[in-house]
Amino acid sequence: MESQPLRHDHYPTSQEEYEAELTETEHEYAAKIEAAKEQVEDKVQGQISRYLLFGAISVVINITLFYLFYHTLGIGYQLANFIDWLISVQCSFWLDRTFVFKHKSDKPVKEMGTFYMTRVATFLLETVILFLGISWMNLNGTITKVVGHAIALVLNFFLSKKLVFKNQPAPAD
Repeated sequence: MESQPLRHDHYPTSQEEYEAELTETEHEYAAKIEAAKEQVEDKVQGQISRYLLFGAISVVINITLFYLFYHTLGIGYQLANFIDWLISVQCSFWLDRTFVFKHKSDKPVKEMGTFYMTRVATFLLETVILFLGISWMNLNGTITKVVGHAIALVLNFFLSKKLVFKNQPAPAD
């Protein structure tokens, strides 16, 4: 049987007509849902790609500052970690807001507060990793920093996506 477009002025008079219209409607909705899923997947993949790119910049800033403060200036590893964290989180906020999530709002200070709160959680995790790696296991400080920061980086993406930059959809990638 040949498919005919739905007519809003027509009500099915037989079971065949009813099933044909129902099937067509189901196919239309299935196509819309599939298109929406593809659009969401493309958006997420774009965000992840941008997060990796701009996250790399933040990582370089973080690790470089830690190395400078800890190895070059001889500052204790926990204080060096805290100072580099403050600087790199500020850089990360603006990079993530502007380029990764393409977030636009009139409340950047509020978002920055939420951003810092999520980063405090991962900072504490990274601090524990540094303490365990350097003080307990006598591992290389920079390598321990890289491992701790890698774990924090993954958590930061999801926290930023779900808690900080969630209210306004980003424009199409």
